[in-house]
Amino acid sequence: MHHSQLHVVLLAIMMLSLLWGSSFIAIKIIVDEVQPLASFGMRFFIAGILLVATHYIFLHTIYRRSNKKDYQSDQINNRQLWKGWFLSALFFIVGGQGILALGAQYLSSGAAALINSTIPIWVAIFMLLFLGKKPTRLSMAGITAGFIGLIILVLPTLETEESSWIGVVLLIVSSISWAIGSLFSSPVRAAGEKRAILLPTGMFMALGGLILLALWVVTGTGEISTLNTLFSTANNILGSFLFLTLVCTAVGYAIFYWLLGSTTPSLANTFAYIVPVIAVFLGWVILGESISSQTIIATIVISAGVAMMIISPAPKKTNN
Repeated sequence: MHHSQLHVVLLAIMMLSLLWGSSFIAIKIIVDEVQPLASFGMRFFIAGILLVATHYIFLHTIYRRSNKKDYQSDQINNRQLWKGWFLSALFFIVGGQGILALGAQYLSSGAAALINSTIPIWVAIFMLLFLGKKPTRLSMAGITAGFIGLIILVLPTLETEESSWIGVVLLIVSSISWAIGSLFSSPVRAAGEKRAILLPTGMFMALGGLILLALWVVTGTGEISTLNTLFSTANNILGSFLFLTLVCTAVGYAIFYWLLGSTTPSLANTFAYIVPVIAVFLGWVILGESISSQTIIATIVISAGVAMMIISPAPKKTNN
């Protein structure tokens, strides 16, 4: 990886980690008040539509003169792309986020972020199982360090709080779903233009949001009136929802999809190790949760793990 590109990748990973680290507090505030499938369905549908709209605004303003045809590249009529978007919607949004929302009800925001951060480990395991790609020694060391750091971080919370196993299992399932999505959503990357990242990201998010809303209606887990709660200013719900939808989701997913297209699935998902550190820190600042020496040690170990995964040479990418 070139030096300049490494800087951009590092910056993208840090921005993503900040956005998604802070998202866990917003998620906790929302799912405690509003039915998870409903709130997450709205979150992804709105963010997805916004990204698609932004894509077309860009298309008709910035790209009109230079390379409009090249930019559009017939994406919206491409059946192969729709298949990719649908798979991404299922693995990232329905599995990765819908199940996370259900599990977040049973856990503290920090605990949810911690279990979610096993994603890079799942990615490495599945790359070995499905694609036969062995991780390099350095990235193995990075994964191990990340895992040890997580255990240091999780053990005290498991001992002290009565952590619900339903929540833990749901979060693990959501992490596995996200990891599988990272490996197999390549149709979007392969056929999508590098620059036209807003359309594929927006499309799969809007699709995922619609599926979540449909599941919510079908399972009959509440009246339509619960959606009104999302727009209530009480308990910081509206602020949290807008922050989660516009900033964490719309901006965050565009960055993640860019990373997934520009680097490897393992590297794109290193954000997952940094997120709990940020979530724990923000929990301390915003919600007044305590930070122990154990947390600080774990943070250092996890950061070292991420550094090793970033430095390690990527396995050669095969052209699709």
